[in-house]
Amino acid sequence: MILSEVQIQNHSCLVLDPPVIPAGAPVVVTLHGLGANADDLVPLCEQLNLPAFRFVLPDAPLRLPGYPEGAFAWYDFQLHDRKQIEQSRDYLFKVLDRFAEDPNLRPAPGAEKKPSPLVLMGFSQGGVMALEAGLNYKGGIAAIVSMSGYMPDPWATLTKAQAPFETPLLLIHGTQDDVVPVEGSRHAAESLKQTGYGSVRLREFPMGHQISEESLGEVRGFLGEILKARLP
Repeated sequence: MILSEVQIQNHSCLVLDPPVIPAGAPVVVTLHGLGANADDLVPLCEQLNLPAFRFVLPDAPLRLPGYPEGAFAWYDFQLHDRKQIEQSRDYLFKVLDRFAEDPNLRPAPGAEKKPSPLVLMGFSQGGVMALEAGLNYKGGIAAIVSMSGYMPDPWATLTKAQAPFETPLLLIHGTQDDVVPVEGSRHAAESLKQTGYGSVRLREFPMGHQISEESLGEVRGFLGEILKARLP
């Protein structure tokens, strides 16, 4: 795959593309966790081995005091400041808008240009933001994957949600996670179902705060299943 970089609102955003990008190739916006950056999840995207997909990996927009250069956050995890969460969510809306109809891509001669299915996927804080942005994006999301995530305020996230109730959602969590306890995903799944989202899968694995080969295989199967009918 080919790695490049774009700037969106003065923030770095890595783009991992197949050598040939088919018209309408799915775009998976992949969100890192606290104190990391876009580089952190590039190996994960490569390991998914989904050759017709594009992966977009934005740096979170916030720098927190005490963290080294190149370490970013979506919000201050100690405060769970709703304003910060919404600011990061709105930034992700801009990222999604940019890649929904990528102005830099041109279809092959004679091929029709197609809209790109958008997926939001994240780990830890990135999983929180995948739910927050994916459920509230007005442009349409094909699927959402939250790994080791949670909903800080389910009512705030879901009260004006834009995503249709049939939107496929995959929540993955380790039962031995001592950073973000598994109850976070369990509570998020229950809140989603109570709100009316009927396509919620919660998968638990005997692991800590991490992404294992087994859990990655679950993500691979989910994305392939959800998007196979829309693959170019």
